[in-house]
Amino acid sequence: MVKVVLTRDSGKLISYRASGHAGSVDEGYDMVCSAISASSIMIANGITDVLNLEPSITVDDGFLHIDLRNLAPGEVEKCQVLMETLLLGVKSIEQNYGKYIIVKVKEV
Repeated sequence: MVKVVLTRDSGKLISYRASGHAGSVDEGYDMVCSAISASSIMIANGITDVLNLEPSITVDDGFLHIDLRNLAPGEVEKCQVLMETLLLGVKSIEQNYGKYIIVKVKEV
């Protein structure tokens, strides 16, 4: 199962962490994992390559973490449309494939 945790601080999404594997089918053919990975990487690339910002991003097998806490408040604000879009995307995947993904949003 993929576990996704997004963190809000004062209403702003400041971090995203996805870990695990969906396991819906054999590795390499898992559409759920592919959807989560593609949407997560797309948003990370949007932040780094379109907005030209440098958040902390860690990628490993079955793991992706985007952390905006090292950015200035104005830069965090610029990322909000992308981060909220990511939240909508993973919630949609959860709605359709809840057996393989769980999404939580926590406030700090």
